[in-house]
Amino acid sequence: RSEVPDPLARLLGGKALGELAWKRKAPGLALFDLPVSPASSGKLFLMRIAPGTAMPEHGHGGEEITLILSGAYNDKFGRYAQGDVADLDENIEHQPIVETGVACICLVATEAPTRFKSWPARLLQPLIGI
Repeated sequence: RSEVPDPLARLLGGKALGELAWKRKAPGLALFDLPVSPASSGKLFLMRIAPGTAMPEHGHGGEEITLILSGAYNDKFGRYAQGDVADLDENIEHQPIVETGVACICLVATEAPTRFKSWPARLLQPLIGI
């Protein structure tokens, strides 16, 4: 059985998550962009966050749907682990913190860029690309 859902496995060309050319964007954070329709204003990507890493507090510029593929994170809404889906919108602000022991790998679909609350995160956002 594949470590990812079949439609995602097809997008990855049969590669395992560990075989992907992840792009390191910040300490503890790597992304792998996935193709979307040229008409789409959103993004689709895989995100790998190192164990114990706290993401900067942020909100969302529109809808964001996140499927947890492996690992788990916690935020003020609860715990999200493998198979869970977080469906967030522009009214939600949170700070995901990945549990220790294993990286959290997520499939993320966004309508608009993330809205980071801190100035350092805002300054780095163009480099991070989310």
